[in-house]
Amino acid sequence: MMAAGASPAGIILWMEHAGRIRSARLPLALGLAIAGVAFLVLAAFALDRTRGWGFDVEAYLWAAQRVSLGESPYWEYTLEGPFNPGPWGLYLYAPPLAVGFVPLAGLSQPVAILAWYLLRVGLLALGCWALPVRPAVRLLVLAVGAVSQPVIVDLVLGNVSVLVFFLLALVWRGLDRPWGAIPLALALSIRPTLGIVLLWSLIRRRLRVVAATLLAGLVLVLVTIPVVGFAGYLDWLTVLGNVSQVAGVSHNLDLASTLLRLDLAPEVATAGLYAGYLIAIVAVLLSLRRDRDTSFIVTTMATLLLAPLLWDHYLVALLLPAAFLAERGRTWGLALPLLAWLPAPLIPIVAIAATLLPFLGDGAGRPGSPGAAPAVDRPWRLLRGARPAA
Repeated sequence: MMAAGASPAGIILWMEHAGRIRSARLPLALGLAIAGVAFLVLAAFALDRTRGWGFDVEAYLWAAQRVSLGESPYWEYTLEGPFNPGPWGLYLYAPPLAVGFVPLAGLSQPVAILAWYLLRVGLLALGCWALPVRPAVRLLVLAVGAVSQPVIVDLVLGNVSVLVFFLLALVWRGLDRPWGAIPLALALSIRPTLGIVLLWSLIRRRLRVVAATLLAGLVLVLVTIPVVGFAGYLDWLTVLGNVSQVAGVSHNLDLASTLLRLDLAPEVATAGLYAGYLIAIVAVLLSLRRDRDTSFIVTTMATLLLAPLLWDHYLVALLLPAAFLAERGRTWGLALPLLAWLPAPLIPIVAIAATLLPFLGDGAGRPGSPGAAPAVDRPWRLLRGARPAA
């Protein structure tokens, strides 16, 4: 090809050949994505016999049943005093999730669990397609996600991490637009640590987005109060206050818990906890110097280090930096969700990597590509008093 490139005809032939290679990526990515979704759908008929099948969704269904009977969605013992998170049937989320599960609670439990499984397979696909990246990248992220440990665990347990990923994909697509506040408010009702994304918008002076998010959250509360009452929200605050001894809880993979399981001194674990917080905060602050999308991905991933609990299925969020890095030409980023298959002691390192690696994609996007934010959006200038670019 290089020899042929010496003539105009050779250049045309080379360009046609390169075009065929690029055009072949989309069908290949589509095939892999279809295979991934098919795998997840068919796996439901084998995974329903696994030990953890429906472990978390049963808690949501029982909370919804209590709500439908006019009771608090929370177990009485969680309202009476301190307790450890993690037991079977424990509901810790804000009331809106329980209200949302009321329709499923009317079904038989096996049917409801299977319906929730298939619904989240659909949300995974929709979330990948909503990502503001090229179609081939969306499809490859879906293919990788289908065989990643966090997605499979989330689907088996019946958790909400895939739902949160779907909402965050919409937030990313609607970044700095008022409609993006709706999925952000919904995500906040499930994972309050995502409040740092709202703070990030405030620092960047996206005041309309902040106001729209607060308004959407208020509407969500007002819509659900007729079902759970003010008492439902007061109970939620009580439950959160009663959560205790998070570090070292079984299956908690945060840095402090990991160090404790390695038989290190509690002082070392405490130092590790604050080190994780420090890495997250510094990364978010440094990201303000970078383009908007880089900063958003770093800030979102920092919540993995700031959360008091880090269950393995939380790493479904790794699909976001995977898409971001692949869009910016760092194709190796697609392997990031697969790192969650590593042994549990290495998971905190994966969370740190997910927070820091997006810096390598800063400025690498092609001008005008869906994943590349305008270079003029440098929110770090806001800390020096400059006005944001229009």
